[in-house]
Parts: sequence; structure tokens; C-alpha cells
Amino acid sequence: MPSFTLGRIHSMGLMKSKRERGARGAARRAAAGKRQGRQRLDEVAGLARARVLERLDGQRGALVSALEDAADGLERATRRSSSPLSLHVLGAGGRVLRGASSRLDEHSAEALLARAGQQARQHPGWWVTGLLGAGVLAGRLFRAHGMAEASGGEG
Repeated sequence: MPSFTLGRIHSMGLMKSKRERGARGAARRAAAGKRQGRQRLDEVAGLARARVLERLDGQRGALVSALEDAADGLERATRRSSSPLSLHVLGAGGRVLRGASSRLDEHSAEALLARAGQQARQHPGWWVTGLLGAGVLAGRLFRAHGMAEASGGEG
């Protein structure tokens, strides 16, 4: 039978404690490095977000102007139209464009993005449906534009 002395048992305990402390220290250092990396990533993401929002705010004026021009065009078309249905549709389109223009003009890009995110979380189905519809519409417009260019180049 092995004989263990009190000193040997004590030294085995110390060795185990040193190994455990070393492992805990390495884990702490790794956690600290991970925390610093996460903080740096958050800083970079914040700077990138600020730049994007700054650019969006800068381009917001051009978009407001374009929406106002489109609404003016719809109002001119409304005055020339004689059909009650087209009067209704053109009038509604003009009101929607004016409303979007005023909302863009009154709020910052950050506030608009926050509101859009909130709406997307509350009604994800509507957003997916809207995005699919916009994709289909864009595809048809691009296809029609491509066919117009192809027929224009042949004739």
C-alpha cells in the first residue's frame, strides 16, 4: 500500500491548485480578449452606422424633392384626366407621395429606420409580401426595358 504523508498530500493539493489557477487565468484572459474584441467590433459598427445614416440624411433632400416632383406630375395628370377612376387613382397617388415626402422631410434617417424596423417586427408577413411584390415589379420593369432596348437596336 502506498503511504501518503501529510506533506505529500498537501503538495499534491498545491499542484492541483496551481494547475486550476493557471487554467482559470487562461480562461479569464481569453474572456477579456473576447470582450475587447466585441467592444472593438461594436465601435466599428457604430462608426459605420453613423456614416451610413449621415449619407442617408444627405440624400434625403434629393429624395424629398423627387417625391414632390412626382406628386406634382400626378396632380397635372389629374387635371388632364376625364375618367373618374383615373382621377381617384391619380389623386390617391399624389396624396401618398406628398405624405411620404413630408414624413421624410420631418424625420431623420435614424428615426425612419427605427420605425421601419418596428413595423417589420410587428408585421413581418406584410413586409415579405411587399418586398416580393417590389421584386416582381422591378423584374418586369427590367425585362420590359431590356425588350425595348433590344427592339430599338434592331429597327
